[in-house]
Amino acid sequence: MIPYKLRLQNFLSYRDDVPPLDFTGMHLVCLVGGNGHGKSALLDGITWALWGRARTTSDDELMHVGCDEMQVEFEFVLNGQRYNVVRKRLKRGRSRRSELELAVWDEASGGWQALSEPSIRATQARINRILRMDYETFVNSAFLKQGEADAFTSKSPAERKDILASILNLSQYDAYAEKAKELAKEAESEVQFLKARLDEIDEELARRPQYEEALQAATLAESQANARRLEADKAVAELRLAVRDLAAKQASLKELEQRIEEEVRALEETRRAISATQADLQAVRELLAQREDIAEMYRRLQAAQDEERRWADVLEARRPLEEEQRRLEQALREARAQIERELAVARKTLADLQKRMTAIPHLQSRAADLQKAMAELEALEQAHNERRERVVALKAEQERLAQEKARLEEEGRSLRERREILLEGEASTCPVCRQPLGEEGRRHLQAEYDGRLSELREAFKRIREEEKALAKEEQALKQALKRDELELKRLGSLRREQAQVEAQIAETERAQTELQAAQAQVAALEDRMRGEYAPEIQAALAEVSARLDALPYDAAAHRQARETVAKLREVERRQAEVEQAAKREAALVETLAAQQAREAREAERLQSDRERRQELIAEVAELASLQEALERQRAVADDALAEWESAHAQLVAAQQKLQACAELAETRKQQARLLQQTREKAARYRHLREAFGPRGVQALIIESALPELETEANRLLARLSDGRMNVRLETQRELKSGGTRETLDIIISDELGSRPYELYSGGEAFRADLALRVALSRLLARRAGAALQTLFIDEGFGTQDAQGRENLIEAIHMIKDEFALVLVITHIDELKEQFPVRIEVVKEDGAGSRYTVV
Repeated sequence: MIPYKLRLQNFLSYRDDVPPLDFTGMHLVCLVGGNGHGKSALLDGITWALWGRARTTSDDELMHVGCDEMQVEFEFVLNGQRYNVVRKRLKRGRSRRSELELAVWDEASGGWQALSEPSIRATQARINRILRMDYETFVNSAFLKQGEADAFTSKSPAERKDILASILNLSQYDAYAEKAKELAKEAESEVQFLKARLDEIDEELARRPQYEEALQAATLAESQANARRLEADKAVAELRLAVRDLAAKQASLKELEQRIEEEVRALEETRRAISATQADLQAVRELLAQREDIAEMYRRLQAAQDEERRWADVLEARRPLEEEQRRLEQALREARAQIERELAVARKTLADLQKRMTAIPHLQSRAADLQKAMAELEALEQAHNERRERVVALKAEQERLAQEKARLEEEGRSLRERREILLEGEASTCPVCRQPLGEEGRRHLQAEYDGRLSELREAFKRIREEEKALAKEEQALKQALKRDELELKRLGSLRREQAQVEAQIAETERAQTELQAAQAQVAALEDRMRGEYAPEIQAALAEVSARLDALPYDAAAHRQARETVAKLREVERRQAEVEQAAKREAALVETLAAQQAREAREAERLQSDRERRQELIAEVAELASLQEALERQRAVADDALAEWESAHAQLVAAQQKLQACAELAETRKQQARLLQQTREKAARYRHLREAFGPRGVQALIIESALPELETEANRLLARLSDGRMNVRLETQRELKSGGTRETLDIIISDELGSRPYELYSGGEAFRADLALRVALSRLLARRAGAALQTLFIDEGFGTQDAQGRENLIEAIHMIKDEFALVLVITHIDELKEQFPVRIEVVKEDGAGSRYTVV
């Protein structure tokens, strides 16, 4: 994988206005800049785009402070094909969302062709397949971190084997061995369980002869019990049939008794009806005997009714005339009262108008005073509003200064903490990026901190002076506003009073024209009161009185007629009854004859049913004894059934036990085969545990990898030493007592002979360190199926003396042709001239990090 182009937006210290970093044409590059300026952030951007991984554990920590969206776009070339990866992270309130896109450049269409999968997980898996490595493989192969050049060579032989095992990912075989151990233990447990199960089956099969004897006895007992059960059931059925027949007769008896009760009630009802008809016939005949007396009283009633109707007609004719007379008299009284009310209102209006005319001079003087006072207060109101606007502007300025002061305090606190860390640490290590510093770098960084702290103190002092001036001006304005508010409280009341005075003046001017009209109205009303009024009402009243005199009415005679009618009102009903009685007499005679005939029929039917009831009572008398016999026989049948069920259950149990023995015999065969298979499986798992262990496959893989590692290391070491040095990895060491033991020693050969690595130092040891470290990286990449085309070196030049730096630069130049791109990271400015291409990174306050390609 060769970087092609990198675009960062709101990523760590980089904002969204940073131009893309183009790697085209670069081979040996130095990435240089101050500590904390954003050098490592460029590498974090590459790893985050490709694998979603960086130095931090949280994606949100990678987002630039104050932003809610970040994006990294990375183009790279692999096997002659250009790819583009875009990874985004968005924050919306509490929600978080990530996006990942993958595309490949299509030369035919001249554009990007999408390779993204439906999910981020699937797209990431596709990126890993294209690169043929994951994040861990990348950082352990293509990325030489600070202090790791001798991470392999400086360790003990046992630790070297562990490192090599880790690089070769042999830990998976430890997991396989542990899994095989667990499976072997499970298989052994299953073997013990199967052996116990076979013992249980053998014990049960030994009881089979006993089960066969029990089956014969149970078969005979079940047959005898079934015969007794069937005989008892037959007797119960016969008795049940006899009881059912008598029960039906008993039901008929009950129905017959209910019908007899109904017939008795019907006969009694018929006899009561005969008595009622006879009483009605007697009453009709007595009424017909009084026919002449009732007719005479009826004639007197008719004469009294005629007299009452005549007086009622007169009274009805007079009633509307009397009502009209009362209405006209009331209207006449109301007409006079209306004139009196109008005269009172007119006199009051006249008095009010005369009084209002005297207030005109006073109102005009008060209006002039109010106009002058309001002009002064309106001018004060304008000045008051201007002061309030100034107070709002002062508060906004004070808030801005407070925010600036807080920012300065936070920056000062951060600088002081870094300065204290720098002064307290004995090792020359940068407190920001944790990179080693020389003495000169430490003094330079301390001077930068002191200068910036001095600038912050001056800025803080200026802000405090501005805050004091603003506070003083605000206090003066607030005092003036309080005085204005006391004065302006009068403005509203003065405006209301002015409106009232102006309305009163206008009203008084209108009153001058209304005064004469009021005087004329009072005079006219007084004339009407002295003369005639409502002549139409008085004429209508005289006409109504004359018509009432033409209709005389005697109330006493009318009352006497009404009393006579009331006294004889019963005679009218009696007369109607006499007229109906003649018609009812013949009908009642016919009804009485029919009722007497029905009585004879009902009495005959009742006697017949009573005789049938006696017959049924005699037949049903045997039902109780027959039911008792049925219950006794049912008990016998239940006992026979219980005996048969018990015998049948014993028979079924005996059959089931023999069937179970047959099934157990087959099960024993299966369990025996399974036991043998499980024993074999346990043996295989024990063998796999040994094979996956350190003395098995792992040892073979390490043995096979060492020649490859030696070859690659010697190829690089030959270039670094002009062919003078050679390295050899030995896995066996001879013991003084005889025999050998496992080890991993590094033997270096030069023109003086072969010596262990530990006897070398300085530049020669460093060349061996670098050759082995790069060889390990190539081995790891090759094992992952990827080509190591790009090398990132963050080796920390600050830890080296002048000669060490020269050796490191020389080594890098020697191996640069092994890679398409070598990118070296440092914060030491004097080394940047040693590289043909430099990426210089600077961080500006408020603008974030920026880079320049030189």
